[in-house]
Amino acid sequence: MSIPIEHFPIAVDEVVYDLAHLSAFSAAIPGKGVEHGTDLGVVVVFSNHVYTERTKHGELHHVVDHHGTKRTFDADRYEMSKTLVGAIKESISGNSLTHVSKSYGGLDNLVFVETADGRKWAVVYCLVPLEDGCSVRMEVLSCHPKVVDQKSISRRNLSYFARMCLYHKVRTPKA
Repeated sequence: MSIPIEHFPIAVDEVVYDLAHLSAFSAAIPGKGVEHGTDLGVVVVFSNHVYTERTKHGELHHVVDHHGTKRTFDADRYEMSKTLVGAIKESISGNSLTHVSKSYGGLDNLVFVETADGRKWAVVYCLVPLEDGCSVRMEVLSCHPKVVDQKSISRRNLSYFARMCLYHKVRTPKA
């Protein structure tokens, strides 16, 4: 199962939460395309991890993720998800700094840090080349509060990783 391009409303304790703001969208990194002077296209999709947390044993779950794992709605992540699209659009158009980090499961993923409500949030994603040869799919895998020591991280611009994804024609970073 893959990450969906749209998310349908979710009902939790008789409250319905709209998830339309997490529909896939397209953006571009200006001037960083394959051909000199062109933009590098980015299609952004969101995992349900941006509004859920892993279900604890014996607890009620609300959705199943793209790996078949049970997930429980998280109101804190949901509130952050409302500003996430704008933050990602800004990061793409501004060619923001990002870094590689190991996930809970041991996979390498890319991370940039966004601030909301005075807290730092790790936006975890990977890039997958699209068949057109000049665009990538940004799969936003998670967004969660995290303390990040910014000084100890080696970072590069988003376009560096997007171009590596295109040229090597593989998920970046490699799974």
